Amino acid sequence: MTVVPTLLAASSVSVQEDVAAAYALVRAFDNDAAWSAATDPHTEFAQLRRQNPVQRSTLERVITGVDAPEETSTPVWHVVSFTAAEAILRDEETFSSSAYDDSMGQVIGRSFLQMDHQEHRIWRTVLHSGFSRQAVLGLRDAIRSDTAAALTTVAARGGGDLVAEVAFPVALATIARMIGFPPGTRIGTLYTWAVGLLDDANGQISTAVEEMLNTPSAWAPDSLVALLLGTKDPEIGTGPQLLPAVRLLLSTGTEPPFRSLATLMYATLTDHSVADLLRTDPPAASSVVQECWRWECPLTWVLRRCTTDTVFCGQVIRRGDLVCINLASANRDETRWHQPERFDPRREPLPSLAMGTGPHTCLGRRLAALEASEVLYALDGALPAESSRWALDSDGPVGRGFRSPRRLRVRVVPS
Repeated sequence: MTVVPTLLAASSVSVQEDVAAAYALVRAFDNDAAWSAATDPHTEFAQLRRQNPVQRSTLERVITGVDAPEETSTPVWHVVSFTAAEAILRDEETFSSSAYDDSMGQVIGRSFLQMDHQEHRIWRTVLHSGFSRQAVLGLRDAIRSDTAAALTTVAARGGGDLVAEVAFPVALATIARMIGFPPGTRIGTLYTWAVGLLDDANGQISTAVEEMLNTPSAWAPDSLVALLLGTKDPEIGTGPQLLPAVRLLLSTGTEPPFRSLATLMYATLTDHSVADLLRTDPPAASSVVQECWRWECPLTWVLRRCTTDTVFCGQVIRRGDLVCINLASANRDETRWHQPERFDPRREPLPSLAMGTGPHTCLGRRLAALEASEVLYALDGALPAESSRWALDSDGPVGRGFRSPRRLRVRVVPS
């Protein structure tokens, strides 16, 4: 394996510092961004569901909860019911993922997030083996080690912030390992560059990654990048042509998972019956994770672009219209779940839309489930003694576009 480009190389301690610096940028962005407002949007979403499953709105209103001046606003159809959201996500003929051309596409370049039909399926087919059940289970030991080490460090110190010290570094290290970055790579720098939080005005970071992409031996065997480099498919390309895919994998493999892990730890530490459930019925971990995803999915909405004039839920949606599918609202639809505002892992299991559905169902859903289950079991095992417990100080999930606890301050105290 070749040496990491100097700009991205670091010692193990420096890599940890780099990850911490990346998280500080994420937190600063959360605190400043309008879509991370502290108000709980679920009451508003419930009111919208009672009116109509699909409503005319603006992107600014959906994202921030506040109307923008008409001359600067972006018209959008706001989809709030489960049935309507599911139907749109499954219909790539009428509702195209090219809606991301003007958002994510401007940040990371053209990636498989924006593709439809055969073009999209070519990418998914190659990447699917990297996210298969067998491939993901091959990461279990590494995830278990990372999770246990992070939680044990917090416990030994008597407390800390489980978002900054556990959820974010575990999610980032896991996807970086899957992508194939060698040990000693500044993955925090790469993540903040991938999502556009770090200015790369001189293109130094992009150039360094392109140098690696031009060197197949730089990537771990069987990694996601190794799979892409080995396809030799002109539709996928090679070398620097894979740069948008690397950025997308870093972004989507870190952001939603770390927020899901944070919400999961909050729910578990708030509802003490969950720990009892897991002790008496370990397989119930799957139900806990699935319910947590439904209750507070980390990404509130996804976008589509209408490809042809159509009538949907009584609304005339024109070709070219932007459509915003509200996953958080769909996952609390009263017509599908009883008392959907409650976190209840004992409820009848029904699929939610937290991981999407249809052609763009999340590739990393098995990975996210494994990370979550390892965190659940490590929470209990990291405590220094059976007579101790975690005491939590947090206001719970916040945000409008991304939702998760901003911090999970914990202390180790006697039971």
